[in-house]
Amino acid sequence: MSSTDAASRACQLQETGLSAADIAEISGVAVTLVRRLLRPTGQRPAVIHRATSEAILGIPLTSVFRRDRLLPGLVGADRAATYLQDLAERGWPTSFLAAQLETTTHTLAAIRAREHRRLAVSLDREIQRLAALLLASDPADHGIAEHRSRRTRTAALQRAPLVRPAGTFLQNQPGQMP
Repeated sequence: MSSTDAASRACQLQETGLSAADIAEISGVAVTLVRRLLRPTGQRPAVIHRATSEAILGIPLTSVFRRDRLLPGLVGADRAATYLQDLAERGWPTSFLAAQLETTTHTLAAIRAREHRRLAVSLDREIQRLAALLLASDPADHGIAEHRSRRTRTAALQRAPLVRPAGTFLQNQPGQMP
């Protein structure tokens, strides 16, 4: 049987945040075969067993959620690093963010500094959720003292050239705080 449909589904599943190991765990297919299906068209097997194809095609795209927990897949950390830097530039202290995300300040600082290339899907989604909430509000509204926000902003702006890829600096509008 042609591997095209199964390879396409494996790629879609990977885009939802599942790793090759996650797809293998759910489908019962060997992780090596899943990795082969995720290769570019000319490098993957042209034919696979029908049972293998059906196992992968049978995974719903909503499989990122299983038993009310996220699977342990990994995603690139660049988006999370950018969100964490944006939050710092707006005055959100790392200690506050760590408490909200139930993680350590060290972990968040390492992600923001781009020391981690990949991170867990669950942490990436929590950072995105928190950033969406906090970027629309002010640190003072959450009980963060002005001097802490100012200190956080200053440090973030000094660190920005070191941790941001070129061309991703915030565009400050007139009248907005830096």
